[in-house]
Amino acid sequence: MPGAGEQDGQDGKARGAETARRTLRLLEALVAHQPIKLESLTAEVGLNKSTTYRLLRVLQEERYAERLESGGYRLGPAFLALAETSLPGTHFYESAAPIVRELAEATEETVTLHRRVGDLSILVYGAESGQHVLRQVARVGEACPLVRGCSALTILAYLPEDTIEAIAARSDADRTALLERLATIRSDGHAISQGENHPGVTGIAMPIRAPVLEMSVTISGPDSRWTPTRALSFRPHLATAATALSRHFTAATA
Repeated sequence: MPGAGEQDGQDGKARGAETARRTLRLLEALVAHQPIKLESLTAEVGLNKSTTYRLLRVLQEERYAERLESGGYRLGPAFLALAETSLPGTHFYESAAPIVRELAEATEETVTLHRRVGDLSILVYGAESGQHVLRQVARVGEACPLVRGCSALTILAYLPEDTIEAIAARSDADRTALLERLATIRSDGHAISQGENHPGVTGIAMPIRAPVLEMSVTISGPDSRWTPTRALSFRPHLATAATALSRHFTAATA
């Protein structure tokens, strides 16, 4: 017969395994149904409310889940970062190539798509007009903080307030100046930056509005040619592309 210590160890392992399974069921439910209310999530995974809430708290602390202002829950930045690393899904972004390329040809500059991964903005797809090479401006997979540059700030501006506050607190950005800039972006509907991530490069960005996805589309080029004034003259083209991309990715994730 096993001793008392061995039995306790086996019981502990069993409890730990069951907790792990319950946590996996919660993550699977979030993947399938986000955003989802606590009551619906409890019913989906077959746990009582207190257990579901306790496990969710751990997932929130580890940033694998996050609570929305509406009260629902969705996958958090840590899960998205893990998924992005394991499953880049390049074909998913390439499906929007005609829209991106049309904008690049119209502006004769580089057009890029960016997606939020945790506290970062990741360049996930890009196209150039043929006159200018993408690698001279940016490269796919490049990351920058959400608090810097028009592509990232445009994503950050439209996140829930509590998420913005948390990201700001974890960054070295001046909170007051950052919040004022985000308010301006929401008011203007676009963001412009000059040399914040790439010296000598100007960019203008707009949000891509699609469920679950937190993305932006940017036109960028050398500031000797792509000045803020010229960038703003192409704002209607960017707005048309942003709307088309929002519809495209909404349909793709439906």
